[in-house]
Amino acid sequence: MNWQLTRLCLLVPITAAAVCLLVAGMERSSAQTIGYAHATDWIGESCGKDIEKVCKDVSLGGGRILKCLGQERVRVSPICTNAVIYLGILLKRRAAARTDVDRVCEGDTKAQCPDLRPGDRNLLECLYSKKQAVSAPCQQAMTDAGYDLAASASDSGSTSFADVVNTLRGSEKAGSGIDAAGLRQLAAKGIADPSRASRTDRPPVSDQLSQLAQFTIPVRFESDSARLPPDMFKVVALLADALYHPYLQGQRFLIVGHTEAQGDRTYNMRLSRERADAIRQVLINPFGISPSRIETVGLGEEQLLNRANPEAIENRRIQVINVGK
Repeated sequence: MNWQLTRLCLLVPITAAAVCLLVAGMERSSAQTIGYAHATDWIGESCGKDIEKVCKDVSLGGGRILKCLGQERVRVSPICTNAVIYLGILLKRRAAARTDVDRVCEGDTKAQCPDLRPGDRNLLECLYSKKQAVSAPCQQAMTDAGYDLAASASDSGSTSFADVVNTLRGSEKAGSGIDAAGLRQLAAKGIADPSRASRTDRPPVSDQLSQLAQFTIPVRFESDSARLPPDMFKVVALLADALYHPYLQGQRFLIVGHTEAQGDRTYNMRLSRERADAIRQVLINPFGISPSRIETVGLGEEQLLNRANPEAIENRRIQVINVGK
């Protein structure tokens, strides 16, 4: 896709942009789709000032920011309005491309993964693992769906799409015995345990968590707030891209919130849960991850990363942990 033409489309009025989109869409019959990290970065670039002006207190989760921008269209710049419309089209193409993989790769699936049947959650992983042996149309379908780790240009700073996928890959039994309800109980017992009153060198409530495949998001929430700030949109979108990859589609995840050790412990546990919930809401809407795949836990200051320095900023983080199928 000619991205120079794409950006030019954003500068013209909406009626003209519609025509421009058709031209861009016809430019190549196999034009690349766009990932969530790329799209979210683009929205931030095109709409950052508008979000700050008319949607400053609105959270990304639940599709609320896009809804706000739509409702405030009179006050929103044309470049932002056009960006939202155009990116909506591109993201629908990515979703359609994922659906297309089953149809385009049907013959390859039967040849390469004969023991698996449609609907088997291991089927796509099997097909992707043998992508060098599948037909060219099937390879292209997987690339358009965003599955090609080598081809993806989505990144967030020094962290790439491939980094997130490979970091989160876990074994079938990696998360055995770990669940959200159990962790919440451990955290509550930890707060009530007199032997854990000292914040310095407090032992973790679960040793197993550190042994599981996981991706850590440094938290930059505003003080005492669970509203996801715009500078965190892209990394969460990158996570959403990764959760669609064949290596991870059949996996379930815990989103675990942590704080540094300051203030009230019970309040910290609640705030860390609200922040984890904010990440989950964004993954579900607008990014479409199934709610059944992601649970949240707030551990507050009960699982410090830097036990020797309880107030250190690195203790404030979000863990996304693979707990298996």
